[in-house]
Amino acid sequence: MLGVFDLSQIFHGNLQSAYLGYYALAPHAGQGYMRDGMQLILEYAFKTLKLHRVESNIQPANARSIALVRGAGFSREGYSRRYLKIGGRWRDHERWAMLAEDWRDARRSKR
Repeated sequence: MLGVFDLSQIFHGNLQSAYLGYYALAPHAGQGYMRDGMQLILEYAFKTLKLHRVESNIQPANARSIALVRGAGFSREGYSRRYLKIGGRWRDHERWAMLAEDWRDARRSKR
């Protein structure tokens, strides 16, 4: 196993969105596997699940994670103070999101 991608809180109907979580296992970090996996999970989210929006919340100091979503075409939409409790402390997070049309445009530009 190289890493994990997780779509949670998948909503259909008017919202058609999900939250995206992920992590790489340390021995495989920095080798491009997560970039490839990101493309697969986004294809699944937008083509198979027919979602309109995928959102990921990332701690501001997590440069690799921010680089991953930015490289995939996500846009930074905001900042959530004390968003999630990690290690017993409330941590701030940046909100990053991708819309279905962003994903389609990014795929077209890579062709």
